[in-house]
Amino acid sequence: MTPEELTYVSVLICSIPAGRLFKGRGPRFRQWVGSGLGAGLTLVTCGPHALHSLVTALGTWLVLRAAPRRCGWATLVWTFGYLLFFRTPELWGLPQPPPYANALQLLLTLKMVSMAIDVQDQREAELKGVTSSERGELIGGLQGCPGLVEILCYSYCYLGLLTGPFYRLRTYQDWLWGPTPPVPPSLLWGRLRWVPLLALGAEVVGRVFPSGALMGPALWGWPFPWRLLYSAPVFLAFRLRFYVAWLSSEAACVAAAFGGYPKEWGARPGCGPTRRGEMGGQPPEHWDYECIRTVDPWGTERCYGVREGLRRWNMTVQWWLQHYALYRLYSLYRAAVTLLVSAYWHGLQGGLYLSLLSLPLWLAAERAPVPLPRALPPYLSVGFVLRRGEDVIRYWAALGFCMHILPVVGIVLAVVGGGKGRGGGEIGQIWGKMG
Repeated sequence: MTPEELTYVSVLICSIPAGRLFKGRGPRFRQWVGSGLGAGLTLVTCGPHALHSLVTALGTWLVLRAAPRRCGWATLVWTFGYLLFFRTPELWGLPQPPPYANALQLLLTLKMVSMAIDVQDQREAELKGVTSSERGELIGGLQGCPGLVEILCYSYCYLGLLTGPFYRLRTYQDWLWGPTPPVPPSLLWGRLRWVPLLALGAEVVGRVFPSGALMGPALWGWPFPWRLLYSAPVFLAFRLRFYVAWLSSEAACVAAAFGGYPKEWGARPGCGPTRRGEMGGQPPEHWDYECIRTVDPWGTERCYGVREGLRRWNMTVQWWLQHYALYRLYSLYRAAVTLLVSAYWHGLQGGLYLSLLSLPLWLAAERAPVPLPRALPPYLSVGFVLRRGEDVIRYWAALGFCMHILPVVGIVLAVVGGGKGRGGGEIGQIWGKMG
């Protein structure tokens, strides 16, 4: 385990019992202590690089004031533009930020864009004559534009600060001002019971199958099946590490009674409630914490196909991409553009773009009458594991780009089949939408 991973584990372990600090406490205590813990954690892990996050939050506050009717898209341009500055410090003579600052910046970007677009939606509702009480019933609807203090407290709340989950400003406000949800031990234990075993598995698999072997010259001397299959345990170790981080982070939220809603409110990961009603008085078994669910490990491991896997992986961020990017783009190529946004958000390394921009091809091919192999997810995942574009291309070349050729064959067969098979007739429409 690397020093970076040890730091993340230490932060997550301490975050879980910290939730007891907020039991029975009032809104102001939660607001100031929650953000105080997060600000302290930011200074300890990021040092002077914490200024990046502060500048981002302050800039967003200024955008909300300067461009009230276009604050959503203006904040998107501001925060994503700042990401480019943040990731190219060598061009500006600045030191390289640590990985913790990068994680903080990624999640803060999602929060600021989400908040600004929700504020813009609220202002548009005002112009249409929607009353304040009706605006409160809107999904994610806010009662007003947040002030600087609220923005900073939301930005630096210790829950999900470095590892997620992403949550909206309205979810944060519900935690501060709403009734305290019950915390059944079964919900907390359900997220923690497999964490030690998953952590052990990640360490063992990572040592036995190091990802560096995919970049070595010995790769070309391996038999083709071993070249193809080796990426599977490498990707497994990658997934297990994220399972440990995300399940622990979910447990920290549950321990603080953050993100709990009555089941009849239909809360969704990242989104929060899809409808509202009376909050409070329901028995513990009538509450859930779906709002902060980040991953479904067992669903991810059992799923077949790219589409199913995406729905169960990093679920709060997937919702953000769907709600704030996919649904708001007026383009036939909006799905491909959404994947491009996702790649840019993750980083500037070429491997990320190669992997994510290969997805539209496979999403279209999944509806073809050709069964797709389970070797696909590890094959595409090397972009996130290796990162550098040249390393990814070298690995794919060692496999003859077989997993890029196969979906093309599936699409051609679907088109030639004239709509026969598993959704073959829809391939043209899907490809048009996915660009």
